[in-house]
Amino acid sequence: MAEIYYLVIIIAVFSVVQSIFGVGLLLFGTPTLLLLEYSYSETLWLLLPCSVTISLIQVVNDYKLIEAKKRAVYLVIPTLVLGLVLVVTYANGINITRIVGILLLLIGVIKFSSKLQALLGLMVKKHIQIYYIIIGVVHGISNMGGGPLSILMSTIYSKKEIIRANVAFIYLILAMFQLVVLSVISHTSLRSEVMLLIPISLASYIFTSKFISSEVNDKKYTFILNVMVLVYGVLAVIK
Repeated sequence: MAEIYYLVIIIAVFSVVQSIFGVGLLLFGTPTLLLLEYSYSETLWLLLPCSVTISLIQVVNDYKLIEAKKRAVYLVIPTLVLGLVLVVTYANGINITRIVGILLLLIGVIKFSSKLQALLGLMVKKHIQIYYIIIGVVHGISNMGGGPLSILMSTIYSKKEIIRANVAFIYLILAMFQLVVLSVISHTSLRSEVMLLIPISLASYIFTSKFISSEVNDKKYTFILNVMVLVYGVLAVIK
């Protein structure tokens, strides 16, 4: 019985984070559940339905702000599917938690370094198609595509609302394809707890959007997110 309480807290907290930052439910929910000894497939089955719900609302509300449409489908999906199939098929021989930790540390270091961000920004602008492909691979094998995705959108756009809308759109596509692939190849399936977690996630998101999100300025937004990324990266690597 205690398990469901932990899951409710995790989903509620990171739904709040996602409402403010545009990422959070997968970026931080994934390492949290992996650290609690859930398998990668179980983690996805618990988080993805909630992520789809939040992303769908964000997309509907901010559809006019979304520009990253065709690229997401043509470039991200094939590599996402390939990465997810490989990691689920060979899950016993892969330390997913450590992979997630390393990626989080890399993301955190880049976000804290203006020089690295500037360099990456130049590379992204010159090779944006390759970067989309990399996002697909990273998200497929680790569920950590939100990190490089937020870096990409921050490079292209400056306003938090536009960044969040475009991240939500690609997140929605990624999550739907992940669920389809999981339903075909995974030995685990949708858990009954999800029927409780989805409304919890939705309520947390709506409450935060109305009363908290607008109070967080861009500097606080960036600093808090970066600190959380680094902390989770360290925890996942040393486990």
